[in-house]
Amino acid sequence: MSNFSQVNELLQHNQQLHARTAAFYLVLSNQAQNERIKLLLNTLVKHESEMTLSLQSYIEKASIKILNTYFQFDHEHCVEELFLTKFDSVQINIDDVEMMATAFDDYFCHLYIEMQEAVSCELVRDLFENLYLHMMEEKKRLSIDIYSMMDM
Repeated sequence: MSNFSQVNELLQHNQQLHARTAAFYLVLSNQAQNERIKLLLNTLVKHESEMTLSLQSYIEKASIKILNTYFQFDHEHCVEELFLTKFDSVQINIDDVEMMATAFDDYFCHLYIEMQEAVSCELVRDLFENLYLHMMEEKKRLSIDIYSMMDM
């Protein structure tokens, strides 16, 4: 690991990745034929869009000192693999969506844990810990939303 990044760059990178994930889900939703699957994918679009806005809020509220902190971290972890589909997007099913959503959420959770471990500054580590905890709360809320939707 030889890349140095500022906290601000990493937060913006993650924000863009959440936005890209939302756009990816939206494309799948537009291609899907099953209305229930479209609803599920649109719920995921909303989830990722909210995460994008949350990161913007973190960027706006964090101190300049924290945002300008450099540390050694490589944020390019096999991201492209997340966007590869192994299914027919028109015939996407609940299992496909669940596997995909889990992969994205796991990626972000592991990313925030790795960021915490890579930094020595306590204030920055706290920021990444808060992001991780926020991600876990959003993941729980998303699960509840999806399971209630599936009961319809």
